Amino acid sequence: MKAPIRIILLILGIITLLNEIFLGIPILGGTYIVSLGWAPLGSNILMYIIMAVILAADRYSPAKDLMYIPILGIILNMVAFIPFVGMVCHWIMTLFMILFVIRVMATPTHVGNTRVYYGGDTDKTVNRRR
Repeated sequence: MKAPIRIILLILGIITLLNEIFLGIPILGGTYIVSLGWAPLGSNILMYIIMAVILAADRYSPAKDLMYIPILGIILNMVAFIPFVGMVCHWIMTLFMILFVIRVMATPTHVGNTRVYYGGDTDKTVNRRR
């Protein structure tokens, strides 16, 4: 995983984690969701879609096995419009988002080839031309 992609996934993961924690609070989260007409569930689904697209597009990522977390988030947020089922869905996604953030932080960064060869002699002290 390249460093900018890792940073973007960390930021999205932490924001989504905090959002899931807030929405999982029994009375407060449900009141917030219903008062906004279930729009927070739509924004959560959008964030999970963005995370899934980023994970699918990163060709160097060994974290492709994390793809099930955004897909599970999309499915559970579609089901979360049911009041008490939604609270449990947000608790489940909170645990999965903690796992997601930890795994993204533990994923090694892909650096690529950092040496540039222009041809010719690379060690000028040993291979002198006369």
